[in-house]
Amino acid sequence: MSESGRPAGSGPGRLKLAEQTAAKIERSIMEQGWQPGTVLGSEADLLGEYGVSRAVLREAVRLLEHDNIAYMRRGPGGGLVVAAPDATAVTRAADRYLRDRAVSPAQLVAARVAIEQAAVRQATESIDERGIKRLLDVLADEEAVGQQVDAGRHDFHLTVAHLSGNPAVEMLIEVLTALSTAAFGKPRWADVHSAHEGIAEAIVAGDAALAQHRMTRHLQKLAEAAGQSTPSRARRGPAATRPRGPRRRGYNARG
Repeated sequence: MSESGRPAGSGPGRLKLAEQTAAKIERSIMEQGWQPGTVLGSEADLLGEYGVSRAVLREAVRLLEHDNIAYMRRGPGGGLVVAAPDATAVTRAADRYLRDRAVSPAQLVAARVAIEQAAVRQATESIDERGIKRLLDVLADEEAVGQQVDAGRHDFHLTVAHLSGNPAVEMLIEVLTALSTAAFGKPRWADVHSAHEGIAEAIVAGDAALAQHRMTRHLQKLAEAAGQSTPSRARRGPAATRPRGPRRRGYNARG
């Protein structure tokens, strides 16, 4: 199999038909509510349902298995089984969709700004002592690794998303960070770490407006450094001069 997940050694016509068949099966899975463990049918059942050759169906199944959408289970009672969805599969599907719609890196960044603003607000409102410790642990890890850390890593952002307590927001941020990484290039680690510290300080202090403002400024600077300016509406975060909430104990700001 090639790096793209497409079966190697397939002719273009057969491969296109396999991709179309995989897309039909995926659409059927979604229409049925994506129920992991559901058996969609045996190979013979699927051959009859989709009217393709055994070679095309098997290539379609390999595509589905690569994207963690479904897998073929052999033996009695086997067949094509719906897999548990994960963000990796969603990211691949989103990437295909957004490429087809010719979405620009700047538009991706603008969408990420909007979603991450929601994440920091919700994280600020719901964070507890365990959440504070988790946030500080991520910052400590960044600091310990230092210049050797990949500045494109998004551990901090994914942690904030998790602390939002909203699985939908967490999934969207995981997808958007994966898709927008290329637009950010290779920012300086010191700048990224300092920005993360400032955002964490505002979250722990209970100041959602300031946390949103700092997150927006952080993402905008990353995009500008890579030559990807976001629309002006996304560039404006909440004013940092709004009244701040009470400062929580247990956090010693370093940025």
